Amino acid sequence: MRLVSGLSLQAIWVVCAAAGAAEPPRYDPTDWYEVRQIEGWTVRVNRELLAQPALCAQTLRVLEHQLFQIRRVVPSNALVRLQAIPVWVERAHPRHRCMCYHPSAQWLREHDMNPEKAGGIEIANATNFLAWTHQQPWMVLHELAHGYHHQVLGHGHAELRAAYKQAVASGTYEKVLHWDGRQVRHYALNNDEEYFAEGTEAYFGVNDYYPFVRAELRQHDPTLFELLGRLWGVTSGRP
Repeated sequence: MRLVSGLSLQAIWVVCAAAGAAEPPRYDPTDWYEVRQIEGWTVRVNRELLAQPALCAQTLRVLEHQLFQIRRVVPSNALVRLQAIPVWVERAHPRHRCMCYHPSAQWLREHDMNPEKAGGIEIANATNFLAWTHQQPWMVLHELAHGYHHQVLGHGHAELRAAYKQAVASGTYEKVLHWDGRQVRHYALNNDEEYFAEGTEAYFGVNDYYPFVRAELRQHDPTLFELLGRLWGVTSGRP
């Protein structure tokens, strides 16, 4: 084989192929996570977090506690759907401050994140998760509720959107008590997805905005209270 400037044609082809190859993913691959089963959920733990045993143990303990609480209160048919939503746990992902739900694989690709996280929830920052769950003790349910809304009810659910618009028009969420004593605009007003997730926290557990618990939700927003019972399949006071 003829040499060109000291390189064989075969070597040049290899170099050119390498130069034209796609860049490797900028995210940790799925096999970089250790798989755990916690309270019926598949949990994928990043090796970076596993390398910090104390932080990892505390994070998974709080996660287990929250998942246990969810198992106790969510009706069985809905619970099965929630348990199908995987949980990804990071040490400190730069794109998110604490927790999130990922509805779109395409969005994840465009933002250099693992597209296999689509349809799952993520604890993106373990340290913040431990801190924020003091005032948001049902944070995990909030994110799972986003998954339920997306995967089971469907975004744009007519009754839910109508209830949200009614709540916005009423003005009753514009100034409510926050857990820290301030009067603030309720986070539920951002959109119907947050309206559903925030209401779900109060319906089954404790929210960090008023209405904090089920009885207060029933008084403050009877439309949402009744709708949540039907959407989650509640047939009595508690499942």
